[in-house]
Amino acid sequence: MSTDTVVEAVRDSLSARAVAATDPHVTVGGRAVLVSCRHPDEGDLAGVAHRPPSDGDVAGIDGSVEHLVQRATDAPPGSVARAVGLATLNALSEPDVEWLVGDPMAALDATVETVATVGLFRPAFRKFGDVSVRVVERDAKRIDPESLPERVPTTLFAPAEADAAFADADVCFITGSTLVYGGIDVYLTAATAAAVPLVVVVGATASLLPTPLFDRGVDLVAGARVRDVDRVRERIAAGDCGTALHDAGLQKVYTAADATLPGLQLPTERPNTDL
Repeated sequence: MSTDTVVEAVRDSLSARAVAATDPHVTVGGRAVLVSCRHPDEGDLAGVAHRPPSDGDVAGIDGSVEHLVQRATDAPPGSVARAVGLATLNALSEPDVEWLVGDPMAALDATVETVATVGLFRPAFRKFGDVSVRVVERDAKRIDPESLPERVPTTLFAPAEADAAFADADVCFITGSTLVYGGIDVYLTAATAAAVPLVVVVGATASLLPTPLFDRGVDLVAGARVRDVDRVRERIAAGDCGTALHDAGLQKVYTAADATLPGLQLPTERPNTDL
């Protein structure tokens, strides 16, 4: 199953909802995008995604909800249009996902010694505690090793070295941005081959129907739920992302394939269902 096949499965599952949804509103910021819409049965829906740093293909980011959804698969990888399509899928997915409130990166238990990540999650380093971290980064050369926290032993790997990065890791966090840029299938295959005990796809971009990811061996999907559309839209338009958005109405949530999550101690609180 390729990256596109994962997204295609979500798109197909949501096709009827996409046709019925109206009033799409797209906000493209410097680092994130937001799409909101209205559904006659589900009410107001909203979703966010990572915005690629380059302009990419921005054609087609306006139009019907059905049109925007299609951009998640037919727009070029790494384009703003694909990010907008994924944000639209995230919005439409929300009613069908039984989200729980929590941040798996802040919930590692004492048994975890080695964490592998795809993507450099700088804010998470203060949450990892006494572990070693292996980071697979698309452009590892742009990262100055001296800029990484001294208290967290960190090793950088190129994408082609994912097998080595994942070997004997206790937990693997894969950024949802791989849905924008492509490559998630390679990382999921490597995680399966390495028999990583816990595989987490994490980030607001991955806030979609989780079943296709579960079918590829993902144990937990950790996304983000829009709690205050107006505030999130304002902050995205101002160029914010990540922590700044979580302080402005974007709630960290997760859903798991199984009740057993080795290496994590997560709460079981369900969010209020009102936007």
